[in-house]
Formats: sequence, C-alpha cells, structure tokens
Amino acid sequence: MAGPDERTHYQVLGVSRTAGAAEIRRSHRQLAQLLHPDRQGGVTTAEQRLAERRMREVNAAWTVLSDPARRADYDRSLASAWRTSASRTPNAPPTMARRPAPPSSTRPEDSDDPDAALARARAAEVDPDEPELSAAHFWLLRRAPIVLALMVGAVLFVATAYAGGRNETPGRATGGLVTGTNCIRLVEGRNAVSADCSLPNDGTIVTRVEAALSCPTGTKYALLNNEFVCVKGGS
Repeated sequence: MAGPDERTHYQVLGVSRTAGAAEIRRSHRQLAQLLHPDRQGGVTTAEQRLAERRMREVNAAWTVLSDPARRADYDRSLASAWRTSASRTPNAPPTMARRPAPPSSTRPEDSDDPDAALARARAAEVDPDEPELSAAHFWLLRRAPIVLALMVGAVLFVATAYAGGRNETPGRATGGLVTGTNCIRLVEGRNAVSADCSLPNDGTIVTRVEAALSCPTGTKYALLNNEFVCVKGGS
C-alpha cells in the first residue's frame, strides 16, 4: 500500500488516477521500450541500475493497474492511506506532494528524481515515428549475433560435408565408374583389384550395381572393394 509520501503506481506510469485502460497500456509500452536493456548501451553503471529499478517499478505498476479488480483494491488502499495521513496532519493537503528542487546536474544519478531524469534522457533519444518493437523483435535484437553465428556454422558444416563427399578414394566406384582407372584384374575368383588399362587386365568397368545379376548383357560381374562392378572384355 502506497502512502502519501510514496510514489503511486499512477505516478510511476505517468498517468492520472482517472486514466483509462488504453492510456495506461500505452504509457507502459512506451516506458518499457525506453527502459529496455537493449537501449542501455553505453550508459554508466549507475544509469543501468536506475533503469533496472525503474523497469521493475513500471512492471509492478502495470500488473496492478491492468487488472480491474486489483486496481479497485489499490485505489481503496490509496484513499485509506491518504485519509489516515490527513487525520494526523489536518493542516496539510493529503494529496499535495513536496516538489523537488531543480537538479543542479544533468546526470540522472545526481537528480533528486533520478528515475524521471533517466526517462527524459531516454525519451529524447527515441524517434517519435519509430514503431513499437514487439517482444520477438527485442529477442532477435539481443540474440542476432548468436543466430548469425549458428547459421554461418551450419553453412560451413554442410559445405565441408559436401566437399568431403566429393573427395572419393581413388579406385572406388563413383557414379557407375571407378575414378583414376577403369579396369580391373581378377586375383581370386570374382575378387578383383583396380588395374591400369594400358597393362594386361581382365576387363573394363562399365558400371556399378547393387547385385551381381544386375549386370547388363554382354558384361560380367566382379567384386571390387566389396562392391559389385560390371566389366566388359579384357586384354
């Protein structure tokens, strides 16, 4: 419950006690945008702490004033606190707050009301035509470098894997033929090794198949590096 000498939720949001829901919502969004951590780059440690404290107050005020039932209870508590204060000091207006003297320094931490000074400083930096940023936009702004790094890493991984797949071992069948040489030499039964076609050999590789019986007519199969290849002729 806020007393007459404490800032009320209405004062925190900068609205009157008769403000409607739309005005309260608009004020909360503007303050949340001004005090968001993404807008605190380059500020001093004191300014950052002020912004964090101010953000907590703004969120607490919004939680109460955005709920009709909570707002009604809060208004009743304010009225009760002011009546109590007025009965103790009958000559003092219950709703009159002492106005702070103008600050002698332009730094928010040196002001009598540092939160207000910080809000004014941040408001001066905001373009009035700038659209409001959603929570998703704030998330993307804060994590864009990480997302970009992950995307670059994924592209490099795919490119490396593709290049590695293209770098086949010489002598193994690729696309139906053997790279480096297209001939074989039988060593035991149907087991074969790669051979230079300019030397005596047992046939030229025509294609690679999944099964021995799949070789085209006019060719014979051989087992090269545990794969079936179809060969034709021989010297």
